[in-house]
Amino acid sequence: MTQSTNVIAPHPGARDDRRFSTWLAGVLAVPPAALALTQIAGDASPRRYFRLSLQLDDTCDIPFQIASTQAPGGVPMMSSTVNQHSWVAVTSPASENNAAFLQVQQMLDSAGCVVPAQYASDLDRGFFLMEDFGDVLLATQLTPDAVDRHYLSALNELGKIAEIPAESASLPRFDAVRIAAELSVFPEWFLNAHLGLEAGAMADESWDDLRALLTEVCLSQPQCVVHRDFHSRNIMCLPDDRLGLIDFQDAVVGPITYDPVSLLKDCYIQWPRSDQLRWLEAYRQMLLSAGVEVPGESAFIRDFDLVGLQRHLRVLGVFARLFLRDGKPNYLNDLPLVLAYTKEVLALYESEPAIAAFSKWFEGVVMPRIAAQEWHQQAAKKLGA
Repeated sequence: MTQSTNVIAPHPGARDDRRFSTWLAGVLAVPPAALALTQIAGDASPRRYFRLSLQLDDTCDIPFQIASTQAPGGVPMMSSTVNQHSWVAVTSPASENNAAFLQVQQMLDSAGCVVPAQYASDLDRGFFLMEDFGDVLLATQLTPDAVDRHYLSALNELGKIAEIPAESASLPRFDAVRIAAELSVFPEWFLNAHLGLEAGAMADESWDDLRALLTEVCLSQPQCVVHRDFHSRNIMCLPDDRLGLIDFQDAVVGPITYDPVSLLKDCYIQWPRSDQLRWLEAYRQMLLSAGVEVPGESAFIRDFDLVGLQRHLRVLGVFARLFLRDGKPNYLNDLPLVLAYTKEVLALYESEPAIAAFSKWFEGVVMPRIAAQEWHQQAAKKLGA
């Protein structure tokens, strides 16, 4: 990765960038000229991530050697043997639930999950300095001969999260109000803003019935601590076959099948349904062995699929919003897979009246609009190639 010394990537908030650099220099007790910051790939949020190292040469008067285990400000230099002399620095707007990030980090750490150590933070300004887990995403390691091992290991991490006592977790609840708010993103951003369907084109009765069904499924199954974005781009591969978890600040108490959906029906990579269900049953057995309340296999699969439908309808809206509002067109490339997950569940459960009515409307009204979209046409060409 090319490093940009002493420069933060251009950003409209130049004054905030200078404040960020000044804050980092103060935390590490080094002159600002010693900072070497390189922006690294982030997530779908407004947060920005940087790899931070120290530029040590004859022009920088720094009273320690690079072999030291601490920077002058007392911040540990070691990072789980991943990147021994670097950190990850983050700027995060107040809208991104900054206090929750630290709270959830401590909770997951106490549960035995591997999460980045937090070395310094300024919650008011949204500045963080944390452990560097490196660049190896689980998504890049899912080769046919390794995927089973990695997914079972990831499900083991999920088991640790599910075992956290939900009643004592000071987390938001994935309640009916939150579920309704999430589902509203689908008509607002995907149907209306992206596809141009007027509000009146929505089959209100079938949509209301589907929302009621999905809400009931989410609330009626066992509730546990939920990471809420547990997928292959938010899991880091670390030395000694450990998996590190990131992007957990939106954790809630919610349905026990939500995180398995995020992992096994990943919006960025697809596996055969037979593999999904095999891993899902392995996870259910893990939970049973740990004494966690779970339904029988068939009920667990239904919960998994319908919670997945709730998640993927929302994601269709979120990815459209990232394109239209936030100027991130790459997310259009991920819409075909999310659409495929959605249509699969509609087909699997067409015997249920609420799903049958919505599916009929979706195929008759929405799919013709989708078929005209370039992202859908490009995906169809790839399938036909």
